[in-house]
Amino acid sequence: MLKDLPKNPVSFGILISKLHKKWVIGALFFVSVATFLDRLSVIVLKNLTDAISTSPIVINSVWIWAIWFPVIYFIAMSCWRGSGFTGMQWFMNFRLSAYQKLYEYLTLHSKDYFNSRFAGSLTNKISNAVDGIEYLFEKALWQFIPVFTGLVVYIIFAWLSDFRLGLILALWSLMFLGINFYFARKLQSYSYKSAESESTLKGTIVDSISNISLVHEYAYISGEREYIEKFVKKMRDAGLKSWLVSEWTLVLNGTLIFIFMLLMIATSIYLFQNHIISVGVVVMVVAIVGDISSQFVFIGQQIRDTVGYYGQAKEGLEEILSEHIIADVSDAKNLVVSKGTIEIDSIDFSYEKTGVFKDFSLSIPAGQKIGLVGRSGAGKTTFASLLLRHFDVQKGSVQIDGQDISQITLESLRQAIAFVPQDTSLFHRTIHENIGYSNPKATELEIKKAAKLAQADEFIQKLPNGYDTLVGERGVKLSGGQRQRIAIARAFLKNAPILVLDEATSSLDSESENAIQVSLEELMKDRTVIAIAHRLSTLKKMDRLVIIEDGKIVEDGTTDELLKKTNGIFKNMWDHQVKGFIIDEVE
Repeated sequence: MLKDLPKNPVSFGILISKLHKKWVIGALFFVSVATFLDRLSVIVLKNLTDAISTSPIVINSVWIWAIWFPVIYFIAMSCWRGSGFTGMQWFMNFRLSAYQKLYEYLTLHSKDYFNSRFAGSLTNKISNAVDGIEYLFEKALWQFIPVFTGLVVYIIFAWLSDFRLGLILALWSLMFLGINFYFARKLQSYSYKSAESESTLKGTIVDSISNISLVHEYAYISGEREYIEKFVKKMRDAGLKSWLVSEWTLVLNGTLIFIFMLLMIATSIYLFQNHIISVGVVVMVVAIVGDISSQFVFIGQQIRDTVGYYGQAKEGLEEILSEHIIADVSDAKNLVVSKGTIEIDSIDFSYEKTGVFKDFSLSIPAGQKIGLVGRSGAGKTTFASLLLRHFDVQKGSVQIDGQDISQITLESLRQAIAFVPQDTSLFHRTIHENIGYSNPKATELEIKKAAKLAQADEFIQKLPNGYDTLVGERGVKLSGGQRQRIAIARAFLKNAPILVLDEATSSLDSESENAIQVSLEELMKDRTVIAIAHRLSTLKKMDRLVIIEDGKIVEDGTTDELLKKTNGIFKNMWDHQVKGFIIDEVE
């Protein structure tokens, strides 16, 4: 169903509503009956007026119509409450399903998709889409359906009284609705731009607040305010254009309603004057005119609000439901890792028109531990991203145990790889939950064992709530070294056959790193390991080193072999080491 989610708000709303059709049918039934009964009251009023004005008065007839008036009101009110109870179930369940589907679809986007967007803006777009579509359907259920259904009923009642009254009402309705739909379509583009500017503003504010410490440290509060102010002004300008169109629509609607009132009342009095209709019909016409006027006087504003929410919902859906760049093929199979052999066969890969790999090949036998070494921009981290299939190669293939990773499910691929990134990010949850994230079925004992292997148990025990300590947004309450140990603990707990270490110890001090090396050696046992490293200490236990420069392998061999090369690239890097670091910025 995820692949079939439509970007059109109405189509999306219908699709999700089908999941809860019994409540939809119930709500529509109650609204239809309640609307008919409400409009039926003008017929009761007509007959009651005629009964009172008849000479001689038939008092029994007066009583019958007088009693029907409150009875119909009570039944209609009960139906409206029925629509409230069923509508409540419809819309609350709609919100549940819509949020679930949109979040699920969003999570399937590639890493590059999220790198190019504000997290706060994406959250806002989901909220806009769900809130906007719910508003559209609520308006349709409790306002537009009753108005349009009631209009048809009134046209029938007026026509049955005298065809001229029905004809005036029908023609005026067509003209009124046609003009308003025209303005609604014109308003739609303005509303879309207004929603887009508001969403961008919110995302920018979230980004600014997320980096507020940086703003303070650089004493740039005034500059940041000016930066945000530009987005605020764009939102204001877009909102003014949208509102201006709706205000002119209100002016036009007021004029049309005035003409309608004049025509209907004048025609009914003329017909009464010529003894064509009864006084009861005149009263009915006045009641119809009063009801329609009160409902339609602000319909331009309601259309403006509705189109505004439509624009918000459409803008949100188009962003969230954009095509998945990295996705499972239709007949994707689960990866079966029997050994852990990795084969990179003549791949080409470019990112944003910049070539990274050209006819690149690398074979990693099962269980081998290789170190990827190279200056920033050489392609080391990109290599790891291709293995995890955050990107697809443009040519060639990446295979694990002979299986092309483009033909297997993303979930099974990533389950087979334990990845310890350089920049460790944690959830604002407990340490227990953060470590256990790699293996949701793990017991408390297994989680603590993983923490001990990662040399994390000691500092965790010293925290106020131990393993139940909340780590803050992205783990800000922990130091960089503590966050990396949590990430390493996750890798221990995952127990995957392939291990990728991207500067896994870069945030540790020398003492902590020495302590964790023993654990890493344990972690690397019987696994195929790819270690991206700048620190020589991380490379000591590697079976093989692969030196990459400009997306090409320039040296390949053991540490001893490469150090024997006169003027070798790795030897040159080794000779320039200072206190265990290779002089180079971290990629």
